[in-house]
Amino acid sequence: MSMHEFDQESEELVQSVFEYALDRLRNEPPLDGPMSAEELQALVGETITPAGLGGTETLRRYVDHLAPASISADHPRYLAFVPGAPTKAASVFDLVVGSSSLCGSTWLDGAGMVFAENQALRWIADLADMPDSAGGCFVTGGTMANLSALVTARHEADRKRTSAGMERPARWAVVAAESAHASVDSSARVMDVDVILAAVDGDRRLRGDAVADAITGRPAGTEVFAVVATA
Repeated sequence: MSMHEFDQESEELVQSVFEYALDRLRNEPPLDGPMSAEELQALVGETITPAGLGGTETLRRYVDHLAPASISADHPRYLAFVPGAPTKAASVFDLVVGSSSLCGSTWLDGAGMVFAENQALRWIADLADMPDSAGGCFVTGGTMANLSALVTARHEADRKRTSAGMERPARWAVVAAESAHASVDSSARVMDVDVILAAVDGDRRLRGDAVADAITGRPAGTEVFAVVATA
């Protein structure tokens, strides 16, 4: 198979991929489950070889061993970690997007995709009753979303202090509930900011008085730029 030419081997591989995808979309998703590294090594063997596996053999190892060792996020019993409930149309459109080889990082090279993303974001913002000025972008998951949100919040807090002629505080901090996701703490470490924990009530809710107490009790020279709220 040539890397950039569509030859007979490419044709056969594409047809095999289409058949697998069609079968997966037509039928109920398998639940499957994890296997140990030792079990997978015995079944799959080495996947990076001097001669390469070839597309057909790679697909076989995926179908026979790798996919069954991974839990299907669209299975009705998949109730943990990241839920997945894509429509059939959304799943099949991944084939379209993947084969199109597009980059949606800027308007210059991906105006069509950025336009579509902005419309989806506008719909979500309207559902949350956010102003017309609200915007954003889709990220890979909650951890990156928390990091992006906290970086944005600190930037805005710093901008406001600078505009007001105020110096930067000795330390920036974020107030978070005791039950906050671990990504809040890891994001704070990446940003070199502090996390001030606020107590939750008997129903595991973060309430305003607890946030006020956390802010009031912050160390000298520390300013809070964001509150990570939980329901």
